[in-house]
Amino acid sequence: MHSSPLLPPPPLDVARDTVQACLAALAAPPALPLRQVSPRRALGAMAGSLQTGPGAVNAIRIVRAEVMQRPDDAWNVTASASAWPLRYGADKPLLYLCRPASVQALCGVLVDACERGIVCSDAETQASHWPKGVQPALPAWLSAQHNCTPFDPATGEEVRAILRSALETLYVEQQSGFYYLAIHDEDADEGADEYAVAAPLSAADAAAASLGMYRVSPLSPEPCRVRLCGAGAMLAVVADAARLLKDDWDIATQVWSCPSYTRLARDAQAAEQWNLRHPRAVPRLAHVRRCLDDSAAPVIAVTGYGQHIAGQIGGYVRGRFIAVGADAMMEVSAPWLAVTALKALADDGALPLQSVDYALRRYALL
Repeated sequence: MHSSPLLPPPPLDVARDTVQACLAALAAPPALPLRQVSPRRALGAMAGSLQTGPGAVNAIRIVRAEVMQRPDDAWNVTASASAWPLRYGADKPLLYLCRPASVQALCGVLVDACERGIVCSDAETQASHWPKGVQPALPAWLSAQHNCTPFDPATGEEVRAILRSALETLYVEQQSGFYYLAIHDEDADEGADEYAVAAPLSAADAAAASLGMYRVSPLSPEPCRVRLCGAGAMLAVVADAARLLKDDWDIATQVWSCPSYTRLARDAQAAEQWNLRHPRAVPRLAHVRRCLDDSAAPVIAVTGYGQHIAGQIGGYVRGRFIAVGADAMMEVSAPWLAVTALKALADDGALPLQSVDYALRRYALL
C-alpha cells in the first residue's frame, strides 16, 4: 500500500498534551476487571474512560464505522463516522473501531485514517466461514505491511498494554504507521482458567506484551518439557492443553501469550541484520530469544489465523518448533494440542511413541 502524502507536522506541544491525557486515562484503575472480560468489552470501557476521564475530554478522536449499535453493546461510545477532520488539525490520537473482513475493506479504513492511528477490528465476533471472521489474505497482508504493527490480544489487560504502547510509539515518539488490533468477545469463565483470571499485568509483563510475548504460567521448580504459545482467543485453548499435559501425563509446560507473532519475527530479523552489520559490537538479542532461548524444549505456537502467522517465529526458536493454525487438518482444540506436544516429545526421544497412540485413543481423536 502506498504511503499517504506528507501532511504539515502538528504542534508538538499539542500532540504531547493530548497523548499524555490519554495515557493518564488508561493508567487509571479500571472500571472492569480487565483480565476477566473479553478484549472487546474491555476496549469499550477504555474508550469510555478516554472520553470522560479528567483531562482526557477531546484528547482523542474515536471513529466507529461498519458497526451497528446494539443497546447492550460495549462499543456504544460517542464516536464520529470519519477521521477526515484530523487531516486539518492537530495530530490528535485516533482510535478507529471497525469490522473490515477483507483487505479492500481495511484499505478503505486506512485511507480515511491516513494510515495512522489505532485500528481495532471486531470482525472475529461475526459469524463467518473464514478464520477469525476475515479473508485469509487479510492477516497475510497485515504481516507484510511494515507500517503496520498487528496484534491479537487475549485479555483486556493486553489491550491496555498495547494501547499505551501504540500511543507512545505513534504520538510521543512520532513514528509513522498504524497499529491493528483483532478484538474478540468471549468472556473468561471465572475459575476455569487460572491464567485468564490472574492479577493485572505487571509493568514488566505489559512491556513484554507490547513487544509480542510474555509468560503467563507461574514459575515452577520443575524443568519445563514443552512450551505452548497462544494468541488471542487461542490462549485459553493453549492453557487447557497445558492442564491436560500436567494432569494426564505429568508433563510440565510453560504457557506464553503471544499477542503479535509478526512483531516478534520483525524484531528478530532486525536483530540478526544489526548483528551482521556490527560483528564487533555486543550482539543484540531479539525479544523472542530472550523469552525462549533458556531451553531447547519443543515450542508449539498456536494462532486463530493460518499457521503461517505463528510460523513466522520458527526460525528464531531453539529446539523443535511446530506452528498450528486454523488451516490445520484437525480442529484446534486442547486435546489435539496435547497430542501435538506428546508427538514432539516423542520425536525428540523424550517419550515412547506408544504414548501418542494411547493419547489419540484416550481423547477419542481417531
